[in-house]
This record gives sequence, structure tokens and C-alpha cells, in this order.
Amino acid sequence: MKNLLRSAAIAVASTALVAGGATAATAAPAAASTAATTTTAAASPSGTVTAAGFPLDQKSKIRVKKVGKKLTFRLTARFLNEFGQPVGIRKATIQVLKGRKWKTLKNVKLNSNGRGNYKKTDGKKRKYRMLIKPTSLYDGGVTRSVRI
Repeated sequence: MKNLLRSAAIAVASTALVAGGATAATAAPAAASTAATTTTAAASPSGTVTAAGFPLDQKSKIRVKKVGKKLTFRLTARFLNEFGQPVGIRKATIQVLKGRKWKTLKNVKLNSNGRGNYKKTDGKKRKYRMLIKPTSLYDGGVTRSVRI
């Protein structure tokens, strides 16, 4: 509820700035500091205002289990909206570090809870990570790499 009221206040303040012909630099200091702390909208090159995506949640992770040469990847990808509710993610990419470059190993479909798994056989120790590609709804991100 606080976020809803805060975003409404920012929208009113920004409308007042535009209507009055003032800029953020010439507006009152309180209005300028409020606008600087929340970055929920960004101007696109065409001049329209688009909503910023949701950031990657801390609970997003990749888990790798190895038995012999068989690897099992378990992915959890979560994004939370401004109300703390999960936003659905349907795809994630598993990447492997080969040399100095991250290569795509597999694009994995995720269920409605943002979970998925993938199995592969490999005898070498490598580093793996999960990549979420950015869309208009949420920001992309990568997890920390796992060496196994």
C-alpha cells in the first residue's frame, strides 16, 4: 500500500513539474529527492514513458548435483513485483564457462513457480550459471557461478 501511495505521489509531482514548466533541477528539493530515490519509469528514445522491469530476486539460484558423470541442474528463478508477489518466468538459460567465454548449454522451460531441471553427462569440472534474459516485464540477471 505504501508503494502504491508513493508512486501516486510521484506521478502527481511529475505531472505538476511538466505542467508548470519546471525541471527536476529547478523544483523544490523535496520533490527532486523523492524522484531520485524511485526509478520506476524511464523515457525511451521515442519519447514515451515505459515501466522499468522487476529485478532478480535473491532466492533465484542454480543447483548442480553430480553422481559419477551425470549432472542434474535444478533451477529456481524468481522475480517479485512492487507488492512482493512473484512474477512468472517461463524460460531460463544454463551457461557453461569454456575458456574465457560463457556458452549457452541449454534453454530450460520453467513451471509456473519458476522451477525447472535439466540432466546431462559430463566428466570435466566446469563452471555453470543461470541467465535470465531481460524482457519488457522484468530485468534480466545472472546467478553466481557454480563449479562442479
